[in-house]
Amino acid sequence: AAVPPAAAAPSPPDASPPPASPDEALARAKELFQAGNELRKTGDCQRALELYLRSRQIVASVPNTLNAAFCLDQLGRYDEALELYETLLTELRAELGEPERKGVASTVAGLRARIGGVLVSSNVDGLVLIDGRPRGRLPLAGPIRLLPGGHTLRVVKDGWRTFEAILTVRVAETTTVDAKLEPLASTGRLKVEDERLVGADLFLDGTLIGQLPWEGALAPGPHFYSVRKGSFGSAPREANVIAGQLAVATVEAGPLGEEVRVVAQPLSAALTINSVPVGNGQWRGALPLGRHTFEAHEPGYFARTLRTTIDRTTTGDIVLPLAIDESHPRWGRKVGVFRLEAVGGYAFASSLESDAELSCDRFHCSGASRPAGVLAGLRGSYQFPIGTAIELTAGYMLLRTEFDRSLDATFADPRGGGGKLPIRYAFHDDLQMAGVTVIVGGSYHHELSSWLDVGGALGLGMVLAEASDEVTGTASDAQKTVGVAVYNGGNPVRYAAPFAMPELRLRLKLGRLSASAGLGVGFFLVDGPPLETGNTNVLGRQCDEQNPTVDCAPGKKVIFEELAQGTFTMFFPSLSVGYRF
Repeated sequence: AAVPPAAAAPSPPDASPPPASPDEALARAKELFQAGNELRKTGDCQRALELYLRSRQIVASVPNTLNAAFCLDQLGRYDEALELYETLLTELRAELGEPERKGVASTVAGLRARIGGVLVSSNVDGLVLIDGRPRGRLPLAGPIRLLPGGHTLRVVKDGWRTFEAILTVRVAETTTVDAKLEPLASTGRLKVEDERLVGADLFLDGTLIGQLPWEGALAPGPHFYSVRKGSFGSAPREANVIAGQLAVATVEAGPLGEEVRVVAQPLSAALTINSVPVGNGQWRGALPLGRHTFEAHEPGYFARTLRTTIDRTTTGDIVLPLAIDESHPRWGRKVGVFRLEAVGGYAFASSLESDAELSCDRFHCSGASRPAGVLAGLRGSYQFPIGTAIELTAGYMLLRTEFDRSLDATFADPRGGGGKLPIRYAFHDDLQMAGVTVIVGGSYHHELSSWLDVGGALGLGMVLAEASDEVTGTASDAQKTVGVAVYNGGNPVRYAAPFAMPELRLRLKLGRLSASAGLGVGFFLVDGPPLETGNTNVLGRQCDEQNPTVDCAPGKKVIFEELAQGTFTMFFPSLSVGYRF
């Protein structure tokens, strides 16, 4: 690539003619400074910055330098802000008062703690460009300060092949790059001219290389160029240089918008503007007003196209993030992952559909609690690259409900004659179903981002259950109340209770760790066995047949062999934490 003997960062141009005298220059600089202040008061730091920089271009002073640095800081361009604050402490130090000097020094210390740097060395005295912005000519006096993150580094020199690399800068660290350039074995020539744009700046391959008309030697192959004169210029165009030949490039120019930055993610992606390749990672410059097409592509990613209109208010970054193409050979053959999770949650149902609960059509029931408890355990899963997984869960489940019920009945009068005596039975039931639980099934998770998944699961489970109904109660008549005993009341029955459970999940991924929230619905598919409850016997005194009371009531099958549970639906909101191996 060809470059001029020296280059500096291009400042936003001023379309008006240069001032004829120092007084006119100062007046023009103040005018631009005041206009910038008005924009800054409205919160428009981007446009205010352009005016402050134009003011500095005419006459650099403490006010326009300080305000430009402030706007760069507000826009998050801390590295550029630091350069201007340091200019205040060096070139403009004599014009600063002591309070201002202390304030700027404090700001400089804070900015230095937020940025990193790159130290570039080379075998040539080329021009260093970072993210398309000239940052000095080699050899450099020290590191170039940069924002943390990815950057594109280029070193260019006439007669040498351009060096290009992608850097990752970290806070408070300096990255070292040795840029080795190779001499060009052959060259061609490119000529760019336009009678309407004599004196316009020419940007070649993203670098300010001179003014029109221009002619120079370049490496054979495609190059991109654009021109700018004040607020008039062109979009990037392509010129193909052939070894030993002269290529003549034409210019199509129009009114320009503000400077923008086009960024591809990742920075290694190739960028095109209006189908013209403009390098990798990012491009910075002003584009003609109107519709433009931006494209980014990189092997292993899905290409991205963005069409947008540039107007006089368009500023900032135009970002083209690329999504990874998981099926691309670049990423190789993916393997599945094993994950182990501890899962637990609150299990509840409207009813276990047991005979005890359903007996309320014969009994008078009150004080019923909703069946509730826990389901907790360990879940192991193997997730395939496509997002599906097989799962095995082992744990423990408990559901419990309590309620009261009463029944009015009669028993035979021991005095004979076929008479009946009234009796009221009142019971308190403590019904529970618990046991080791095993679930096998599958799931699918869709990645919403690198840290968040959404998914669903379907499992078939079995509870190795113990069900029991701890029944206590009384028997009463008009004269007295006595306790009752239910034969085998509280004795557990053991059985297997199958169920199916679909579930929705949301998973947060934190490296190898994960945290999930889920909502499952369990459908118990078959009835449970009958409990072993038998006769209900009164615990009164010896029967006085001449004056009979409830003490004379015989054993009775009041709640005999009721089903432990029926087919019912259980709800299971859960939380889990896991580790990916």
